[in-house]
Amino acid sequence: MRRVSQRASRCAVLGAALAAVSIAGAGDAQAQAAPAVSAAMDRAISRARALVDSGSGSDARNVLDSLVGAAANANDLGEALFWRAALAERIGDAERDWKRLIIEVPLSPRGSDALVRLGELEMLRGHPVEARTYFSRVVREYPGGAGTARSQLWIAKSYAAQRDLPRACVALVDAAATGVPEGELRLQAEELGRQCATVDKALIAKASEVPAKPTTKPTAAVPGNGKFSVQLAAYDTRAEADASAKRMVSRGIDARVDGDVKPFRVRAGYYETRAAASAALAMLKKRGQTGFIAEIAK
Repeated sequence: MRRVSQRASRCAVLGAALAAVSIAGAGDAQAQAAPAVSAAMDRAISRARALVDSGSGSDARNVLDSLVGAAANANDLGEALFWRAALAERIGDAERDWKRLIIEVPLSPRGSDALVRLGELEMLRGHPVEARTYFSRVVREYPGGAGTARSQLWIAKSYAAQRDLPRACVALVDAAATGVPEGELRLQAEELGRQCATVDKALIAKASEVPAKPTTKPTAAVPGNGKFSVQLAAYDTRAEADASAKRMVSRGIDARVDGDVKPFRVRAGYYETRAAASAALAMLKKRGQTGFIAEIAK
């Protein structure tokens, strides 16, 4: 019973911290350029947020559940998943929706926001290496985006959490180059900067010359409801497929390579329905990327 009580207490503390992160993140997101979502979805999200503000959280979540189920296009689905996670009552529910967002609608304007939230959650859990995986994806896949500077600073903080202050100082320089946002993050950057002033410059120089060990990107299992994907290309060699997927990732497409024997297929996303996959393909075509809908073998 004591172990259960301790676990419940830890979850309660973590939940409170996550709520603070979610609310702050929601405010940041509102200040950014609004994603291209339908007017109906925008009105419904506003209604759900008003319900939360009035203390009717349960009613708000019912509205958001219906929005996720009825989303007419990929941008609407991404927006509905983002806000259902941001306003979630339980940690697991928020994490599930943010992960679903980056897997099912990788081209959603909310993709960067979801990755940042997942990284912040791992930092709250005390998992800096896992957190850095998410923040590094933001920097790599959304260069120049609103979440880039925030993620750069979190990368610096993740190294500091591992007591690798020289590498944290190197990452802080990268964060400063992209512009740390005003407010609490700026104060945290200044505090880390004061710590860096006490570090031997030779150690910092050495850390800047030796690249960090690459963070292994977790291999996402095919979701139980992932029946379809968008196939972008196929190659006879793994090297060609990997190179193609890497080029697409650099363009902001969450591409992967499927298959252990040729043809090695380059695909993006997991979708429960063919209609959802078709919506994602339509968005890709607008960006000049061709492809077709493929059923995922299980």
